[in-house]
Amino acid sequence: MMKQNMKKSIIMTIIYCMGIGGLTLFIGALYPGKNVDGVAEAINREKELVIVSDNSNNDRDYVDISKSALASTTSATPIPTPEATATPGPTPIPTPLPVYELSVGGYPEIEQFFHDYYVAWNSCDYNLLKTKATNPDNITPLIDIEKETQFIDDIRDNMYYIMKSYEDDTYIVYAYYEIKYVNIKTTLPRLDKFYLVKDEDGNLIIYNSEMDDILKTYFDERDNDDLVSWIIEGTNDKANTALKNDENLRVYVEALYRK
Repeated sequence: MMKQNMKKSIIMTIIYCMGIGGLTLFIGALYPGKNVDGVAEAINREKELVIVSDNSNNDRDYVDISKSALASTTSATPIPTPEATATPGPTPIPTPLPVYELSVGGYPEIEQFFHDYYVAWNSCDYNLLKTKATNPDNITPLIDIEKETQFIDDIRDNMYYIMKSYEDDTYIVYAYYEIKYVNIKTTLPRLDKFYLVKDEDGNLIIYNSEMDDILKTYFDERDNDDLVSWIIEGTNDKANTALKNDENLRVYVEALYRK
């Protein structure tokens, strides 16, 4: 009897355990997704935290590396400091000095300047003449101008041969003209030479101050240029021919310049 009861107890225990296990299986079968998702979510959250933490470290490392690289680049290649621009000084004089072509006219301002100059000279406008030279004290004395022009009837056939000098706004001018004296038929050819510059106001003016050696040599040597020497010789030949052919002109000129 006792053995039979023990068997029943064992059987009941087995049935009970099987019932509990089956119930557990049954409940697990009813809610599998929720439990799995919950576990997965928890795992993923943990992984995300790890990933974020790793990325943060990587970002910091990247920033540190970038800063280091920038510092290295800046140190290796400094930004150049702009150089100060030098204030332009006077135009240097080239060596050898240039010699420019001689032109007939082509400079209306210069031609007008000498037109006014010769009008002032022929009319003995001494005050105006002094304004047309760099050194008024060096111009021909008024008494000599009056003597030379007192019997001039007219100045005609003006022609200006102009050459640029080696300095800016400076010119060598050969002024050709013919003088008609009162009661003398033949005109007398003449050729004057000037060094023309500009004053502080940009106005043309005759340079009659002392020249330095370089300018003096350059100014004098231009007379030897082929075209210039041809003009000088041609003017002298015409003047000599006029004096030879007109006795009255020759006598008057000799008396005028006799000392």
